[in-house]
Amino acid sequence: ETAVKSVYLKGGGVGGTSAGAMIQSEYIYDACASSEKGIETRDALEDPYRDITFTYNFFNWSNLKGTIVDTHSDRRQRMGRIMTFIARQIKDGVSNSVLGIAVSESTSVLVDKNGLVKVMGRGAAYFVLGNHIPEVCEPRSPLTFSNYKIWKVRSGDSFNLKNRPTSGYYLRSVKRGRIDSNPY
Repeated sequence: ETAVKSVYLKGGGVGGTSAGAMIQSEYIYDACASSEKGIETRDALEDPYRDITFTYNFFNWSNLKGTIVDTHSDRRQRMGRIMTFIARQIKDGVSNSVLGIAVSESTSVLVDKNGLVKVMGRGAAYFVLGNHIPEVCEPRSPLTFSNYKIWKVRSGDSFNLKNRPTSGYYLRSVKRGRIDSNPY
């Protein structure tokens, strides 16, 4: 942690893959109570509190305030998982609005000093915004959360974290633990 912060303070770039990318965000899914891969979408949507804990402000990067990063989003179909993580931050009173960054395998999300993101690699990155209280987010109850805004950003394209676009997104909802249509 100290070495990474030192590189950053000297103007160097920092990053990581898989869990190394996840720890860059302000809100970090711990993945300690579950299997080696952590909780998966189906279980997370069925009970947003079972085996799901978080760490906060590990690095505290200014451009990643209010974010939670998740990786392997396409191959492991983790969109419902990041939706659950977003709902939890809002329900638990951590934040009123959370931006999830779901990164596909073989894909990089590069954030410059101005908060401009460039997506590179074979897949896409998904920016998932939850900005209201979930309808149902309780232990032992399936998640219900309407109208997540999702921006799909393909390789070579960019996304502005500081001035989020006001268009170009699609909406997806979770009702009783099921996503209403393909979130990808």
